Amino acid sequence: MRPEFEIIRKGSTKSFSLKVVRRAKRPLLTKAWHYHPEIEICYTVKSEGKRYVGNNISEYKEQDLVILGSNLPHGFTTSVECEQYVVQFDLDFLGKDFFVSAELAKINNLLVRSKRGLLLSGSEIQQADVKIRKLYDKDQSDFSQLLMLLEFLDFLADCTHLTPICSDKYSSRMSAAKLNNIKTIFEYIESNYQDEITVKDACKVLNLTESAFYKFMKRHTDKKFTTILNEYRLDHASRLLASSDLSIAEISYQSGYRNLSHFNRIFKETYHITPRELRARYD
Repeated sequence: MRPEFEIIRKGSTKSFSLKVVRRAKRPLLTKAWHYHPEIEICYTVKSEGKRYVGNNISEYKEQDLVILGSNLPHGFTTSVECEQYVVQFDLDFLGKDFFVSAELAKINNLLVRSKRGLLLSGSEIQQADVKIRKLYDKDQSDFSQLLMLLEFLDFLADCTHLTPICSDKYSSRMSAAKLNNIKTIFEYIESNYQDEITVKDACKVLNLTESAFYKFMKRHTDKKFTTILNEYRLDHASRLLASSDLSIAEISYQSGYRNLSHFNRIFKETYHITPRELRARYD
């Protein structure tokens, strides 16, 4: 089973992402198996189940902390309620070669080692718990959170109970070029989903024929281009319906749909509720 590419949205004012992921359950790996260019620190506050990282399958439970390197396929499955703290950032989120400096050599080594995935265990978990909860303190300024993230990485770099998750021979089967192509097409969608774009437009971005483009998207994302495009558009529309006073027709237009009837139909097919009914929930 091929992992699904996931694009990480950090927000306009953030160079890194701090999320609290809560789910009632997620028992199927088909819904969980994914990868992304960003490095990820995942700390399980509540849950238990199976953790899939690269070519490794292990049990996980509360206070499970893993560091997952760039483009390392991973996923968590569970039949019980789940709550996880997820920190995600690009290797160069503070500038190219930032971590190469002598002062940050330990952290750079940590990030290099994370290509195989790293699991923290032992007594250091308790210290990590305190530090990551403090990182999520909403009273902290963006700058304070950035400093705390660097301090947290420095702490992890010094931990003596960090062990690799994948075997030393493991490597993603997907080439860097293909990963970059997927990232390029997702970024193209994110930048243009409010406009009238077509499959032909996307083909030009990667310089592929329509047939080759379709096979590429299906093979490496398991989705059609139009499916991904609609996901972006409907996500944008849902946020506008919940937070703005714009008319549904205007929201349709701003979300890339020039035909209101088509927008209403695809919205209901996707969410099983009309745009008007969704808005009513927030009035």
